[in-house]
Amino acid sequence: MIITAINKDKKHLTKISLSSGEELLLDSDLCAEKALKCGMELESEELKELKYESDYKRAKSRALWYLDRMDHTEKALFDKLIKAGFNKRATAEVMANLVEFGLVDDRRYAERYAQRLTESNVSKREATHKMYLKGIPYDLAKEVLDELDTDEESQLAELIERKYAYKLTGENGTEKVFSALVRRGFSYSAVRAALKKYNDELEFSEEY
Repeated sequence: MIITAINKDKKHLTKISLSSGEELLLDSDLCAEKALKCGMELESEELKELKYESDYKRAKSRALWYLDRMDHTEKALFDKLIKAGFNKRATAEVMANLVEFGLVDDRRYAERYAQRLTESNVSKREATHKMYLKGIPYDLAKEVLDELDTDEESQLAELIERKYAYKLTGENGTEKVFSALVRRGFSYSAVRAALKKYNDELEFSEEY
């Protein structure tokens, strides 16, 4: 097939028109590298390779743009690129390269995210679920959270004091707070012990 026209398109794309009537949108830098020009003849395999190289360059550029704004897990970034319309094979190669050079690191992401969740008094069970939704494998999420050795008792004490103390004074307050904390992923026994300790300390302070 012969290139019949080359025109700049939106952003960093160039439209290549072919004698077959087909039109391709290729990365502009790639077109310059390959010195594409009107009248040049391209074989089918050459066209396939051009499409692939263009998809790879564009997917990599978009991936770096995303990473410049925030960290991503490997799965989340891959899914985001596929959703943006990039070729799956090219995207997979981009991800492999980003992982190889440490620009995408699921463990690093998991450790930072787990720390933020723990400091926000998110239960280990809820944190595992949140991390999984971010694309962190379940086993890795659990391993990272176990390494943090979270103090569940302190988490519950702070949550009760900061968010639920006023609710305990209402009708069926203890039962409602108990249910709310269990829904947040804390164990029955831990919540029961935390509420008992809080109420015991409250009664003691009121007596004296």
